[in-house]
Amino acid sequence: MTIVDAGEVQTHLLPALARIEGPTTLGFLNAHGVNLSWSDAGVAASFAELDFLLRDGIGVDICCQRLGWKSGANLNGTDFIPMLLDHCRGSVALLGTQSPWLDNAARKIADQGHEVVLTHHGFEETEFYVSKVLETRPDIVVLAMGMPKQEKIALAIKQAADWPVLIVCGGAILDWIAERFARAPEFFRRNHLEWAYRLYKEPRRLFRRYVIGNPLLLSRLPAIGKAVRTADIAPKNIAQGR
Repeated sequence: MTIVDAGEVQTHLLPALARIEGPTTLGFLNAHGVNLSWSDAGVAASFAELDFLLRDGIGVDICCQRLGWKSGANLNGTDFIPMLLDHCRGSVALLGTQSPWLDNAARKIADQGHEVVLTHHGFEETEFYVSKVLETRPDIVVLAMGMPKQEKIALAIKQAADWPVLIVCGGAILDWIAERFARAPEFFRRNHLEWAYRLYKEPRRLFRRYVIGNPLLLSRLPAIGKAVRTADIAPKNIAQGR
């Protein structure tokens, strides 16, 4: 991961993303991503190969604390990606979710001054998205397909691209922008309980991720710590660059 303090978001992280010189990938690691990586080495490798991997959520915060790492700011995609789009201007490809939410999100992003050059739902194979991005050559690609599909596609686009394109793994970001889902009230967000509000709103879809996944992550912390120490792994600091 790239650890970013709250004060470094504006001074280091956003400027670094705005001045990329080649294809660059950005993703977010939450508790669900850690559990996926535990179960599948290929998924873990996809996360590890991202140029910027930001901490998302209290689960990974706890992991960092147990490992003796500074955890930095909580940079979930729902809040950070709109900030990124405000800072990094240019043409945009929106790939993921489906209509009408994809269309609604595209209209909102266009209204903010971006040129939306490509939209498509998130149910095609990797090669389809790579070819469409190569045709349109956007400045920013937002992938909203969920883990681990979007991370795999992000790396494939990076490998094929030959211009400075920022490729963002955004999960449900287009659904959030289109207001398909309601954000948790401020109390829940301020107290790191947005996951509980989402579980209340969507219990069937999120039960396994939160009710089973969060305790599972905590049970794996001793083994994760041992593996990290054995491999001498440490997070990057944004001030150190990519």
